[in-house]
Amino acid sequence: MALSGLIQAIALATTQLSLLATALFALSWVIGSLLKGAPIPFKEWKQWGQGLQMDAIKATFELAIWSFIGSLVAWIAYLISLSVT
Repeated sequence: MALSGLIQAIALATTQLSLLATALFALSWVIGSLLKGAPIPFKEWKQWGQGLQMDAIKATFELAIWSFIGSLVAWIAYLISLSVT
């Protein structure tokens, strides 16, 4: 029973971390869009906004990959815990 509880705790922490990463992606995307589209005369700020958008897109792909790997590991751990009990 302790192994099952540990697996559930890890799955919950992984889910919360994924939600936090998704929120940070969205925030980066919005700030980048605002800076890129704002009528400001500073070219560096607009370039920084575009960089934020690109980083947000890269972070989304990395989040998807690591979420898949984390889910796969959690599923395998769940199967192992079933066979142990």
